[in-house]
Amino acid sequence: MGFFSRMKEKKELKEAFKEDQKKDEAQAKPEPKPKEEPKPTPKKEEPKEEPKADAKENDAPKNGAYFVSTHPDGGWQVKKAGAQKALKRFKTKAEAEEYAKTVAENQGTNVVRKKKDGKIQKKH
Repeated sequence: MGFFSRMKEKKELKEAFKEDQKKDEAQAKPEPKPKEEPKPTPKKEEPKEEPKADAKENDAPKNGAYFVSTHPDGGWQVKKAGAQKALKRFKTKAEAEEYAKTVAENQGTNVVRKKKDGKIQKKH
């Protein structure tokens, strides 16, 4: 056998081996199915919150107003709406109002002043 005949034989063997590999791969793996892209779902618009009809204009903001009122033990107190305890107690109403204004400004809310008898004097 000559050199060229052996080269030809090697080439034929390589090609046969490659064909066998392709057949084996085709039998082992089924063809992948094309992936279906999910359809985009339409975005739902969230309903806008409307003010309730029974809500009063005089209601305190969500974060609560600060009340200046008399303290049961004497003097004046600054109390947050709905709170049980006073934030701070003062000797005079003017001091209490000044403190309440600064706290209310920091919290973005308003001040409600009460008279000695408990009636609302003024809202800010």
